[in-house]
Amino acid sequence: MVTAGETIEEKRAQDFYQRLRASLDEWLKSREGRAYRFADYLLLLPDFLHLIIRLAIDRRVPTALRTQTAAVLAYVMLPLDLVPEGLVGPIGFGDDLLLVALMVRRLLITVPPDIVLTHWAGPAGLMDTIKTILDAAEEMVGTRVWKRLQRIIGGGQS
Repeated sequence: MVTAGETIEEKRAQDFYQRLRASLDEWLKSREGRAYRFADYLLLLPDFLHLIIRLAIDRRVPTALRTQTAAVLAYVMLPLDLVPEGLVGPIGFGDDLLLVALMVRRLLITVPPDIVLTHWAGPAGLMDTIKTILDAAEEMVGTRVWKRLQRIIGGGQS
């Protein structure tokens, strides 16, 4: 049910968020999930999705960045991407996480950080979390995919 002040798009995104969180939680209980080195990073994806959904509709964010943020959200929600989850399982969320982290880093550089931080519902230390994730990027998805993700956002690693 859509509540007052909540758009249909926000409700759909919330449902996707909840399905993603449940899927990751279930996979992380499996042997493969427990053994995956970057499992803790993947657990942050729902928090990052929540953040970019909020930023995509925040009118304090310039229109061009809101549009790019919405495009990143669409990439994550579509089943086909550089590392499709349908073929490789939840490990395929690595490219989604990295793309979202790149977008959030760009937003933190471009708009006042307090705008971004007001929407962050994840653990403390957003900037350090992004740096940690991006430092592991090549190992998570390989050099070729990492370079393509950087081109999508329009910038290399700082």
